[in-house]
Amino acid sequence: MSGRALGGGMWRPTRCDGRTPPRAAWRLALFGAALIALGFPTTGVAAAEDAGATPAGGQTVAAATPAPTPKPLVETIEVHGETEEVATRDTTAFATVIRADDFADRVTSVSQLLRETVGVQMRDLGGEFATVSIRGSTAEQVTVYLDGVPLNRALGGGVNLADLPLAQIESIEVYRGFTPAALSGASIGGAILIHSRAAAGAGVRQSAGSIAYGSYGTGELVASVSGRSGRGSYALGADGARSQADFTFLDDNNTATTASDDAIVTRVNNDFTRAHLSGQGTLQASARTRLTFTTDLFRREQGVPGLGTAQSTSARLITSRGLFRIESETAGLAGGSLLLRAAGDYARQTEAFEDPYPGTIGLPQRTDNRIDSAAVEFGGIVAATPHQALSFLLADRRETADLANLELDPAGLGRAGRRTLVTTLEDQWSLSGDALVINPSLRHERYGTSFDPGPATGTIPEAFVSDGAHTTGKVGFRARLDERLSLKGNVGSFLRLPQFIELFGNRGSVLGNPLLQPERGDSADLGIVYERPRTKGTLRQARFEAIAFLTRADKLILFQTNPQNTVIALNSGRADVRGVELSLALALGARFTGSLNATLQQAVDRSGSFSDGYLLPGRPSEEMSAAAGLDLGRTRLTYNMTWVGKNYIDQTNTESRALPRRVVHDVAADIRLPRGLRGTIEIANIADDRIVDVARFPLPGRSVTGRLSWAF
Repeated sequence: MSGRALGGGMWRPTRCDGRTPPRAAWRLALFGAALIALGFPTTGVAAAEDAGATPAGGQTVAAATPAPTPKPLVETIEVHGETEEVATRDTTAFATVIRADDFADRVTSVSQLLRETVGVQMRDLGGEFATVSIRGSTAEQVTVYLDGVPLNRALGGGVNLADLPLAQIESIEVYRGFTPAALSGASIGGAILIHSRAAAGAGVRQSAGSIAYGSYGTGELVASVSGRSGRGSYALGADGARSQADFTFLDDNNTATTASDDAIVTRVNNDFTRAHLSGQGTLQASARTRLTFTTDLFRREQGVPGLGTAQSTSARLITSRGLFRIESETAGLAGGSLLLRAAGDYARQTEAFEDPYPGTIGLPQRTDNRIDSAAVEFGGIVAATPHQALSFLLADRRETADLANLELDPAGLGRAGRRTLVTTLEDQWSLSGDALVINPSLRHERYGTSFDPGPATGTIPEAFVSDGAHTTGKVGFRARLDERLSLKGNVGSFLRLPQFIELFGNRGSVLGNPLLQPERGDSADLGIVYERPRTKGTLRQARFEAIAFLTRADKLILFQTNPQNTVIALNSGRADVRGVELSLALALGARFTGSLNATLQQAVDRSGSFSDGYLLPGRPSEEMSAAAGLDLGRTRLTYNMTWVGKNYIDQTNTESRALPRRVVHDVAADIRLPRGLRGTIEIANIADDRIVDVARFPLPGRSVTGRLSWAF
């Protein structure tokens, strides 16, 4: 079937086994029986929070409180921006919200902020590339959204967080282990939602700009303006940055146990230049309907230096992204009991890689990949009773990838396509005056994948078509034990579809496997949350979480070596990931804030192969972060520490190759000056430790960055 036929919605008999497996069938039957036994309808999606739920788009549905004469819950359905203290889309899920005010006094990045978040692990290549893992997942098993649009590509690979400059970001939501049903895509690891800066308040026009410069020739310029007039509002932002990133590092000459051949060398071909534009506009089309328009344009050119022991001096990568989204929200329908949302988006991403001199063994490379994605969504929330909220989501996403190798003649490798239809239903009940919230949901996903080989390919000699469908589910609860202490938990199943590179490979040493099945995972978590409300005493605020989690993944897709010195993707992996997350946040008096996060986990290979029983590579067993802030009049001092335990990089946990434990300390000072000026200086890795990550990619030593910003 061609990509056009796929896009037209033609479904063919599947070659892959798309049926629900027996284990999933009895699990879903048991899940449905439990819903019936509890008296819940088997349709519905709820998105409520402590003071209200925030489904995608920012609308809020407040939880109902029983009264002697109950008033309809419909009176509490309103359209709001995400200004609540906690803006999570699932009140039973464990989530972290990072707001712009939390990092305004620092010179940092998205990847660094996530590194300091409980349950989150970062994989950093020491330049403009970093991916995220949650609760021992792979980067591909975490879905990243930008203003409601998923950035994960069917082509393959995790989302590069360096493609998300922090300058125009309003907030970041991190969902650990479970994805809210209000989102069109789910994954085994969880989801990260990035929100761009929104418009200023009514009648207010705000402008801001900043300039920053620091170590390794790093500089950044940022400008933004926002305002509101009549029924409309707008926010526009632009930023650009460049760096040589030519830090020094310890090159061990690939002999970790021999120090005599070690040397301090300079990182080469690690420079980058990037430009970024973003915009958001809203229009109150009527008393009940609001339209939101979002765009995001990004381009980066960078060197690709490779490993520290074998640096490349010629490899270059150019990445660009264009994203557009329109969304409408209509509240107060059906007598005030119904809120409807519709959205459409389009995104194009291009990647051009070139390495004319790859070394004595490799061949010259020039690839040019273009990925297009378009989607429509329709959803709604219904206040069925004063104690029950139902919601649903229908989403249709189509993605194509045109692949080319310009070193070949002809250059076309082929065109891959995928269409995904998603339906989610969620039902949330609030009982006993919100003392107990129960949140079951179902997600059904139907997909079709196709590949039309180009004249240059030889990997898949004939056109390929595959269809399939699967259903997953989740049940969560939150019980308030008293006004400060809550017990929360979730259990559910999720999966990840094979990516194009895994299915179809390319012309070279990587072979595709069209018979791959989706990765599957079952997850559960349980934890307590203690929250002390704001007071005027010494302890102004306190929050503590202790969570235990377990994930069992099956049919993991791994690349295995063949006798012909090629690698092929196979469903040969199983893994158990279990762990504990601890987090504490305090506000003492009028000046001091502090936090402490710790993640202890064991990600164990259960594949039954030679690596069975070993820890999965790239998943450190211990991570910790701490932060402290002190206000001294116009000056705020901050300290941040991240500690990462031993990290194995191979399947058999070779001690001599393991990444050693590391601790990194950062300090910053932020000074509020007259006339809207603000000065910030941050020193990262103040001990100047020589550290490495992933497969021994070197990370920068000590760096100093200063920023001067002006708001007017």
